[in-house]
Amino acid sequence: MTAGLAVRATEHVGSLPISPWAGLGELGLWATGALLVGGLLLRLRDA
Repeated sequence: MTAGLAVRATEHVGSLPISPWAGLGELGLWATGALLVGGLLLRLRDA
């Protein structure tokens, strides 16, 4: 189960490899990182 989908779990939350809110936080960090890298690449490659 990926980190973002762990937020949707409503049963047996204690048996998940990552807690739902931590999964949402990890998803947010990955999205932020992707946006930062994309913005940096756009700035470097844009003429």
